[in-house]
Amino acid sequence: MLLLAFAWLLYGAIHSFMASNYFKNFVVKILGKYFRFYRLIYNVLAFVLLIPVFAVQFSSEKEMLWQISIYQPVIGKFITICGVLFVFRALQGYDLLEFSGLDFNKKQEQGEFKSDGLLKYMRHPIYFGILISVWGIFLADASTRSLTSAVAITIYLFVGIYFEEKKLLAVFGEKYKRYQQEVPMLIPFLKF
Repeated sequence: MLLLAFAWLLYGAIHSFMASNYFKNFVVKILGKYFRFYRLIYNVLAFVLLIPVFAVQFSSEKEMLWQISIYQPVIGKFITICGVLFVFRALQGYDLLEFSGLDFNKKQEQGEFKSDGLLKYMRHPIYFGILISVWGIFLADASTRSLTSAVAITIYLFVGIYFEEKKLLAVFGEKYKRYQQEVPMLIPFLKF
């Protein structure tokens, strides 16, 4: 399970590094006028780099942590599906062409500050949906490999939130600081 944890954490480190302003500033010097394709390249690489992580995940031995009931997989899969649907709902609040990198005419710069849709209730609805999904997968199969993945992804998402919030504060300043005070990070109606 150490290899699986390492694979997820390495993926998270690469993904975060590629999203950093430091790396983007480096890439803009290399790509020049073609930097407008960076978002698409970033998303394609994020997807491709998941393949070896999933290969490690599914080649790992499946050790059960406890005997699961007949209802547990159904409940876990239901929770997973709810998380995936939540992510899709959260994505509706964004310009998907811009988000995916397929809007080549738009300059690669920080977009406008958004606080509508699900962003009225939580600052990171996509991450919230992902967390629901990965823990639903763990509940459905109760194995050491799904627990390892859920813990590693949870750690990565909290680290990602930390750096994303720093970037958003740098870009939007006082407006984002007020938003942080008014809207919970992940769980609606709580300060968390």
